[in-house]
Amino acid sequence: MSQPIPSKPHEHQFSYYAAVNLFRGTEAVGVVDFWRCSICHVKATELRVQGLENLSAEAGFPVLDSTETRWVLFVCRAEEQPKFDLFNLHVGEEIQHECVEKVGPIRTAADYSIENKADKYHRIYNLDNYLNDALELIPAPEQKID
Repeated sequence: MSQPIPSKPHEHQFSYYAAVNLFRGTEAVGVVDFWRCSICHVKATELRVQGLENLSAEAGFPVLDSTETRWVLFVCRAEEQPKFDLFNLHVGEEIQHECVEKVGPIRTAADYSIENKADKYHRIYNLDNYLNDALELIPAPEQKID
């Protein structure tokens, strides 16, 4: 991951940086677009979704990352169709979540994954690991869930 270039206060100059394609089996259900400032390298994202399966209501660049945060995708697989949302989190930060399997916070681990590895219904994916790649929301039965 590139480190931001120290600079004086400036107006960000964003250019397209990368994408993470989101799949449910063979169906493309969304994409996370990454934009990066050409001056300081701060990243912003936009989640574009097919249909209504996402949990987010925001669009644009309301939040920028920092050297202490990462963009992650939270996935809930408690129902037949997985639901997902995009977050910019610090290590140890909690995601407030309610579903048929869990009510309460889900904590981020040091590697920006889910802290409770025994939770079989929820996952947190560090999107730095999927830039310009695809992320499968429903793992194959023989695939190990991280």
